[in-house]
Amino acid sequence: MAERIMAGRPTPKSSRRRSGSSTTTKPTAPTPTPDEARELLEIKLAQLNSLLWCCYGDGNGWFEEAGEKHRDNMLWIASDLAREAEMLLEVSGRG
Repeated sequence: MAERIMAGRPTPKSSRRRSGSSTTTKPTAPTPTPDEARELLEIKLAQLNSLLWCCYGDGNGWFEEAGEKHRDNMLWIASDLAREAEMLLEVSGRG
């Protein structure tokens, strides 16, 4: 019987770096214009708001029941969205 291959990205080490760890250079996307940054910022904040509402906003207890792995991934997504929003805010203010 063939082995089942599960597609998916492992949790990146970059979000959990320890001091002294080696880093690799990632390819970077072109810097958006201030207008593009404002538009992307609005999108990222809407995504973050929806994500956090699902985790906490309606108080249905789903987040606690999701399990450690899913809670960790949800918080990782929220962290990435917040970091991206911060960068976009900086870019949008340059114009």
